[in-house]
Amino acid sequence: MVEAKFKVSPIVVERYLAGVNYPASRQNLIDQAKKNEADKDVMDTIANLPDQTYHSPIDISKAMAGEEVSPGTHAAGMAISAADVQRYLRGIDYPAGKEGVINQAQTNNAPNEVLDILRKIRDQEFHSAADLSRALGEVM
Repeated sequence: MVEAKFKVSPIVVERYLAGVNYPASRQNLIDQAKKNEADKDVMDTIANLPDQTYHSPIDISKAMAGEEVSPGTHAAGMAISAADVQRYLRGIDYPAGKEGVINQAQTNNAPNEVLDILRKIRDQEFHSAADLSRALGEVM
């Protein structure tokens, strides 16, 4: 059995990084975790991440797994959830059409994997995040 490199999972770390504006440096992650009152194990985990720029929670998970993080790319085969996609849509005004959704994701520096998913959704007017999540569920 392989010994875990970190005492906490990426999901736990992500909870304490709520409010991070990506792209973010390791120091930005540390500062946000402190603001969110992360415990010692979470703080140690973040402090031991490579000192680089993180473009999304997926990049943090990848770094925790010991994989190299390239700017704007994510691990091949790593599932992107509807919640991951929604993170790149902060600031969107509903109702919004498909092009408006894609434009907002680009404004928020969404990686190509997220943009590719958004390009697959049906072309309609979305009245809420729930509407968009349903459309994402059809293509993910």
